[in-house]
Amino acid sequence: MTQIIPWFFALDHSNYARWLPVHVRDMMALNETAPSVATEFGNGKFVLHNSHSKFSSIAIDQAHEPNNKLVKGEGGALGLAENMAQLQRWMVSGPEMARVINEFQTSQEWIKRDQSKEPDIRHHEQTKSKQAAFSNQVKALCAVFEKMGNPFQEQSTVLLILDTRDIVDPRVCETIRNVENLGKEQYHQFVTERLEKRSKSLYVPIKQTKLLLFSRQQPKTKTKDKQQITSLKQNCSLFSQLYVSCQVRNGDLDEFFRHENQSYPPALSQFGEMRLGSKSDLLVPLERLSVLHKEAPNADFLVIDGAAIINMLKPRGSNTFEEYFNDIFMSYIHDQLRFVSRLDKAFDEYFSNRLKASTYVKEAKV
Repeated sequence: MTQIIPWFFALDHSNYARWLPVHVRDMMALNETAPSVATEFGNGKFVLHNSHSKFSSIAIDQAHEPNNKLVKGEGGALGLAENMAQLQRWMVSGPEMARVINEFQTSQEWIKRDQSKEPDIRHHEQTKSKQAAFSNQVKALCAVFEKMGNPFQEQSTVLLILDTRDIVDPRVCETIRNVENLGKEQYHQFVTERLEKRSKSLYVPIKQTKLLLFSRQQPKTKTKDKQQITSLKQNCSLFSQLYVSCQVRNGDLDEFFRHENQSYPPALSQFGEMRLGSKSDLLVPLERLSVLHKEAPNADFLVIDGAAIINMLKPRGSNTFEEYFNDIFMSYIHDQLRFVSRLDKAFDEYFSNRLKASTYVKEAKV
């Protein structure tokens, strides 16, 4: 238990990190506080057996839950807390009734069971299906080693994923190297301050480490309000520096604002990210520049948005993608080809080094 507790501190599991040190301290002092209980625990009497199977022991507190279920029965103790007499009657008679019912059910099971057959004492995974599944998993792992290479013979210093060969963020590697030592330091500090010296209360909040892990490699982005406050502070600092500089030398505001004075251009980005807009806003100036026609103009060439057409054309009676493609999508394309000599379909592609990549990342998070 003492080897597991540092990981709860390092990985921000506050409840376990707070109470497991208390539990360990109580267990270490059990010989002095309750010698008889410590003797029974030393003899292995800290688990219960509900069956004859090996490796099926459960903890005492876990075994209490089935007993509580039997005592509560159908509906439990709902409403009994309002009447003290009924609650006391249920508390006294409930366990005894549960014991009688349990003994009756056990006797009926022994009557139905074939007495000549010995009880099954095997582990629950000692079956043919479980062993076959385990064998298949081992073979699959060996196949990955043969295809990707033995990870234990990797000579590089970077941390990478075995199947995809993706390199993990260096900050995550640093976390993996130092997480155990960091947890041990926090555990030792917690025991010293709150259990030994008692300079802090046990209920004082435990500071979270918020380490970068595989599942959370990117820190949380600030809210829009906080980003606006940060931007305003930067602008105030910039104008105060401009004011001080203008006191000692002549300053030209037009010349000053000709050059970049912020880390990112506000006209193109918002808080360091690409400024986004709505495509429909472009229709207003385009309508003013275009000449309205009552009828569609004659055209030889037509370009359509593939994603928009797919969203527009409903599947209707199609059961498969092939039926949808042949009956609906291609039917629409053939209809459009009656009016033009050439038709192209355009779909978005998200390249890693293009502006569209930011849109793909944003939509993927949603």
